[in-house]
Amino acid sequence: MKKIEEPTAEKRSIKADLLHRFLAKFIDFLIVGALSRILTPFGPLAGLTYLLIADGFYEGHSLGKKLMGMKVVQREGLAPCTFRESILRNLPLSIAAIFAMFPFFGGLFFSTGGLLIIGFESYLIFSDEEGTRIGDILADTLVIEEEKE
Repeated sequence: MKKIEEPTAEKRSIKADLLHRFLAKFIDFLIVGALSRILTPFGPLAGLTYLLIADGFYEGHSLGKKLMGMKVVQREGLAPCTFRESILRNLPLSIAAIFAMFPFFGGLFFSTGGLLIIGFESYLIFSDEEGTRIGDILADTLVIEEEKE
């Protein structure tokens, strides 16, 4: 795994606080849940779409990350996350969300699979020096604290 390059005045990159990351994702999952319930009959599709593209909004901020003062950047050059990278990095969580949205789809087996995905992603965030999870590896991204002005 590549290391974060040394920050300069132009490129300041600080690993995001783990509590803030989990709170940001919790906020995003609340939005997914609200969209899933409110926008019937297409709510689950709207929620899943938000989850996939959320980090591509606001120059690398999902709503949760914006509120928590973080952003997703491309590992090379620290450019903001695009919708493409957002879809790649949120694919594992989207699979887990599908299992949660449609428990009848696969019953206990698939629900357990979703929990395992989230558990493994969480483990990687805690254990990796840069807080990289499977989605970040797929998209070649990092979550960093936003620059304070």
